[in-house]
Amino acid sequence: MSPYTLRWGIIATGKISGQFARDLLVDPSTREVSDVAHQITAVGSRSVESAQRFIDGLKKPGEGEPVAWGVKNGGLDKVRAHGSYDGVYNDPNVDAIYVGTPHNLHYQNTKDALLAGKHVLCEKPFTIDIEELDDLVAIAQQKNVFLMEAVWTRFHPIAYAVDEVIRSGKLGKPKRFAADFSMEYDLDSKPDSNRFIDPALGGGSLLDMGPYPSVWAMLLVHRNPHNKDQTPNVVSSHQSIYKRSGVDLDSRWIVEWDGLCRGILTTDLTAPGLRENTAVVQCEEGDLIIEYPPQKPETFHIIPRPDRYIGSIKEKTTHHHPVHAGNHGMSYEADEVARCIRDGKIQSERMPWEESKVVQRWFDSVRKNGDSATKGMKGSVGH
Repeated sequence: MSPYTLRWGIIATGKISGQFARDLLVDPSTREVSDVAHQITAVGSRSVESAQRFIDGLKKPGEGEPVAWGVKNGGLDKVRAHGSYDGVYNDPNVDAIYVGTPHNLHYQNTKDALLAGKHVLCEKPFTIDIEELDDLVAIAQQKNVFLMEAVWTRFHPIAYAVDEVIRSGKLGKPKRFAADFSMEYDLDSKPDSNRFIDPALGGGSLLDMGPYPSVWAMLLVHRNPHNKDQTPNVVSSHQSIYKRSGVDLDSRWIVEWDGLCRGILTTDLTAPGLRENTAVVQCEEGDLIIEYPPQKPETFHIIPRPDRYIGSIKEKTTHHHPVHAGNHGMSYEADEVARCIRDGKIQSERMPWEESKVVQRWFDSVRKNGDSATKGMKGSVGH
């Protein structure tokens, strides 16, 4: 039986769109997939020339590059360059659209695609605020089309391995949680237009980096069988400000799952992050620790509690689950989109709308209770 092939349109031609497109062209069998496949049938940019340059770059992979498989096997045979995003929305040879534009454009680009009847995978953060996200979900429901936030980490091999540990119950009830995404990013050397510096682009650490500590909060605590609270709230937050533009240098927030535990989540542009402890859930019987980096970790550890508080976990074990060779890691979420669309679903059970809304509300709370230049930033709903 031949695989279900999803025809993709790519919106924007920046670095992240390029990486996603290259992953679409990698041989699915290299990640043990045989039921779905991908084609790129349209690319949209601000000019036809820009879109064509993007396509030409994909068509000329370097020697030994995994994308050569897709070029050779028809992954770009029907691709068309469009000098506008509207051209992609209205292209009859496109089933699903990948939105890889800056944060502040996600809502409008996704809305336009949904209204055109296209399925959508939108980069994180999904939107600027919860009102935008609620509107997009309503449109997807009305149009009966698939919609998902591109939280790629949820679909990596390590995420499924961690799920098995959490569901097994061997760790017991969570007692506390912490996750961090930090990187030493030299803001002073960057122009005012840099996406981390410009408030109009949703700059700062929170919106850009926040999805990564949040994904581990969702996988380790929110989806934990012991959790009954589906609307955990931020109970405290703090932001440090980059004076040049007013965006947040770092954000820290505490989330409470009622009746279970609290967790602290951190984003920071001033420090490199902890090598062996990017996320940890401490439980009754032992702890689970995720190694850096939070967006694409390969290794986690299960370790005993301190001797004074010993639980049923007696020895440290290390578990290594890298992304398959040749894949950057975005291919897995593309496979999920293809399977959901093939099966007639309009949302993913692994990345459901309600969980995107939980995280979006956290970001809204931290932003509105801080002093950054994005504090009063509002989405485009009703404008």
